[in-house]
Amino acid sequence: MPRSSLSAPVAIALTLAIAGSTPAQFSNIRTIAGNGQTGQAREQGRALQTPLSNPFGIAAEADGGLIIASFDQHVLYRLDANYNRLERIVGTGQVGFSGKDGDRAADVAMNQPHEVQVDRRGNIYVADTRNHRVGMLDAATGRWQNIAGTGTPGFSGDRGPAAEAEMNQAYSIAVDGNDLFIADLGNHRIRRVDLRSGLIDTICGSGEKRMPVDGGRAIEQSLAGPRSLAVDPENLWIVLREGNSVWRIDRRDGRIFHVAGTGERGFSGDGGGAKLAKLSGPKGVAVDPGVAIYIADTENHAIRRVDLVSEKISTVAGSEAGKPGYNGEGDATASRLLRRPHGVCLLQGGELLIGDSENHRVRILTP
Repeated sequence: MPRSSLSAPVAIALTLAIAGSTPAQFSNIRTIAGNGQTGQAREQGRALQTPLSNPFGIAAEADGGLIIASFDQHVLYRLDANYNRLERIVGTGQVGFSGKDGDRAADVAMNQPHEVQVDRRGNIYVADTRNHRVGMLDAATGRWQNIAGTGTPGFSGDRGPAAEAEMNQAYSIAVDGNDLFIADLGNHRIRRVDLRSGLIDTICGSGEKRMPVDGGRAIEQSLAGPRSLAVDPENLWIVLREGNSVWRIDRRDGRIFHVAGTGERGFSGDGGGAKLAKLSGPKGVAVDPGVAIYIADTENHAIRRVDLVSEKISTVAGSEAGKPGYNGEGDATASRLLRRPHGVCLLQGGELLIGDSENHRVRILTP
């Protein structure tokens, strides 16, 4: 892959927030949104009194506010910078498929949005997963725009207009300057949209559900369920759900390399080499460039950290036994239980946000 197809990152988002060096340990965990219950989407409400039904993706805005994808409420919320109030900004709250270019975002019907990203202009991108498309809330107009996908599941459109291409479960997105990367899960591909021309192409994945070859050219490799993406100045990071592993594409030479997970499902490896550890259905990733990556090890109900210098892995939140649950807030973060976390977002101050999905909360780890 030529380097021009992966320009330097400019966004702070679910899968990427460029931060300084962050510590391996966190001292506190607390809920900042969600009351632990499911329920109908609301127009607005107090953050800790409003139900969130499976919050997945989280992205940071320039002013310190957060965008949250509520998967089962089919909406995006904005949480103010003081973490006090939630406001619905995209979605009707009812499952569906609607939304033409220029429509009011609040009138757009979505179907289980999984991830969000915010670019440097404040535009908000959403992976409208079960509608097999990616849309955008235009910061200047407040209106909806379809970016990629027709709404019909399938595979088509490479080297043509992204809005006319077919995808199969657009699960993850990463915005990088004028490039939008999409984890096209059902097609086992990573696709790239040039936001200037509107054209789409495949940059990794043959369509076969198989593990890639370590060190191989990315464009020639297969992928086993690409579920989440992150990007930094040197690499594109890929979480493989069925592959129970994490990989990276080196932007300098376009080759793909194994980072973490043996590929076998399980929970092991803390304190040792990340490549020898076992993961279970990982579904989220955030990167602190050159320092660490954080993995939502979803079916293990844990957040794992890979030190990019030592290449060792550890658990920073959730039970080391892979036990699901909720046992409160406070210190002893490594023993605070989670339940199928999906989203992770690293903030500039080193705090780590968690979409603690089946606890129906957004939580923050403080270093």
